[in-house]
Amino acid sequence: MKRAFDMCVVGLSLAATSCGPGLDPEVVVHAPRPIVSSETGAGPSRGGCPAIGHTEPLIVDWLTTRRSDLGLAMKDGVAVVAYDCTTLKLLAQCKLPGSYSYAGVARREHVIQLTNPAEMQANVPFGAPALSTAIEGGGPNAIDVALVPAGKMATTAASVSPQDLSGSCEGATHFVRAAQVGAFAMAPGSRGAARTVDQIFAAVASDAAANQGGTTTKEGELEACRSAKPDAQAPVERCQAPLRLELVPLQASKAAPPEQPAAKQGEAELPALSSPCPAGTVLSGGKCSPPSFAPTHLCAASDSRACSTQCGKGDAGSCYHLGIHYLTGKDLPRDDARAAELFEKACGEGVAQACYARGKQQMRDLLSAKVPVDAAARAKVREFADKACALGDGWACFSVADWYLREGPQAVLPRDSTRAVALLRRGCDLGYGPSCSALGNMLVEGKLAAKDVAVAVGVLQRACDAGQPEDCVELGNILRTGQGAPKDGVKAIVAYTRGCSLGDMRACNAAGSVYAAGDGVPRDVAKAYALFEKGCPEKGFGAEACLSLATMYEKGTGIPKDMERAAALYEKVCGSGGCLRAAEIYQRGDGVKADPERAFSLYEQACVQWGEKKACDAFGPLLEKKDKERARAFYTEQCARTHDKAACASQKRLGGGAR
Repeated sequence: MKRAFDMCVVGLSLAATSCGPGLDPEVVVHAPRPIVSSETGAGPSRGGCPAIGHTEPLIVDWLTTRRSDLGLAMKDGVAVVAYDCTTLKLLAQCKLPGSYSYAGVARREHVIQLTNPAEMQANVPFGAPALSTAIEGGGPNAIDVALVPAGKMATTAASVSPQDLSGSCEGATHFVRAAQVGAFAMAPGSRGAARTVDQIFAAVASDAAANQGGTTTKEGELEACRSAKPDAQAPVERCQAPLRLELVPLQASKAAPPEQPAAKQGEAELPALSSPCPAGTVLSGGKCSPPSFAPTHLCAASDSRACSTQCGKGDAGSCYHLGIHYLTGKDLPRDDARAAELFEKACGEGVAQACYARGKQQMRDLLSAKVPVDAAARAKVREFADKACALGDGWACFSVADWYLREGPQAVLPRDSTRAVALLRRGCDLGYGPSCSALGNMLVEGKLAAKDVAVAVGVLQRACDAGQPEDCVELGNILRTGQGAPKDGVKAIVAYTRGCSLGDMRACNAAGSVYAAGDGVPRDVAKAYALFEKGCPEKGFGAEACLSLATMYEKGTGIPKDMERAAALYEKVCGSGGCLRAAEIYQRGDGVKADPERAFSLYEQACVQWGEKKACDAFGPLLEKKDKERARAFYTEQCARTHDKAACASQKRLGGGAR
């Protein structure tokens, strides 16, 4: 039986083995065309290629061999591409650590019709020139595309900078965040003539000229996809053709770690929907179109007037945005009933966030006693909660899991840890990093889920890939110690280094300690020093790394001994035992000029501010020599607070009252 949390990667459409050698991974696209409306006529073509942000192009025109190249790249790590408006190049030798996992989704079959070159450029930018040629001239010709998505391959990597890449990465612009998989059929059609999914698949099957890469083609089997389950953890045979890619642009540089941990998205307000369409086009009915060709489109989330207009025309995403306006009462009079109506409408059209919003709204009403808490009401909450996750939104799965874990006054659904764990696993498989983080820690701790550290390693790896530095540290600790999973110093270093690069100073210290000790890797003092130094910044956190670096200077481990530098580093991290050690150095003049006053001050700080007993033991006698009255008061306070026998004896010796 397949393990519940198995993170294996399923190849994309690798079944065809007789197609000959793979094609060159560079795909040359037709030249960019101006986006024009029928009213304005032709305009000048835009020169050059503007920067392309987050985008989700269809790849239904690709040959099987090209799909195989993509599948192999996605099995070997996270796929990286060079993409502009004329070329898509798969950079097979450019490496980005990470992996993809599969999760089934609630099947929502739909047909899009491409009627003009601008739509072709926006939706199938890598298409053969023949696709646009078939519909040029403003005639009745169109291209009908039937899409039957059954699952998604996703990586947890959400933000990547060029510094994260290795290998031959010249020209890299985007990475493949996810691939929608299932079955599709594409065939010539007539503008305005609507056909069903079944009719388009049947038309391709009956066309003797159907072929990969032409205007009449298909991949995958319709009935196979219709048998797929939303909770599947592996694709159904003959239902794993890649349909659409989610391409995320590389950041110009690695973002600086936040001073305070950001709130997890599941704790935030309802998320707005964003359009993946190129500039000059709008998201309309599942495709990107010039506004003049779009009967309706997704509104800007902040524009309540536009959302009202577009929702009235039938755009489900706009109805969700409008529902938020009514729910919050920011731009429109608050109307919970109207919000509920809009959320249910959008949920019925497949907007996962709307299902979550309606379930959350119902739960709030139950908690506030606006509606009776009965079995029917709870069933309704669960219906919307489960549908939000089934539609394939990892954030929704993560957020809903909490509803099944609540106890006491905040609980609406019966507590069900098994269901919560399943939702977290699904959220992780759908590429939502915090879901992997929560699940991995449950498996390590044995809370809510059976303890399974070996499985947790794979889950924590995905959380680490997603940019969760604390999970990189946890993963490194497991691999370094071999407690519950095979010991692997090399992989531990990789995890710690990733956490260090994400700004976790503990990870920098841990990686340095592995190199310093040669714990499962060759001892490398230079690398240890560099990691300790990185983990001990001039400002901010980093006590452990500062202590490690100070110890290297104090002992002269691989670097010239420097007690002044060691003392300064110890003093920097006073509350972690640093002041005590610095005081000892200055008191004895150990490699530095003796400085009794500085030692006295450091002992006092370590004792009074940080409560370190050893520092208090040293500070008391020094204080006696300076001021017996103050020393007696000090011993009195210590005796009363800590009941330390030595402090009480000293208090009595100096004439204080016995305790």
